[in-house]
Amino acid sequence: MRSNIITLILTIILLVLVILLWMWSSPDIVDTTLVGALNNINPYVTFVIEVLLLFGVFVFATVTVVNLRLQLTDVRAGWTEVVVMLIAIAIVSYLAFGVNAMGATLILSLGFVGYLYLLQE
Repeated sequence: MRSNIITLILTIILLVLVILLWMWSSPDIVDTTLVGALNNINPYVTFVIEVLLLFGVFVFATVTVVNLRLQLTDVRAGWTEVVVMLIAIAIVSYLAFGVNAMGATLILSLGFVGYLYLLQE
């Protein structure tokens, strides 16, 4: 139960950071926010931070869903849960940051799914 609470809290924290970056990227206020300062240094820094935060949301949300399913039903989670989480993170990343962030997040997330598959064997 503790691991579910920890991963849920980490998912929420990372999701709040994603929402903050999305809000700070608004064209009206971007010059006066952290995103504007990072864009002045290097515009790719914010992109990498956005993708890594979305990847973290995917990892912790997937672990939460898989552990919660096992804990509630005593049945291991199947690939349906993982695919639903992939679709959910793709939608969130597309709506928040666009196609490029969605593609990069999906590539990292599919790498994590491959890692999960290798853990099964």
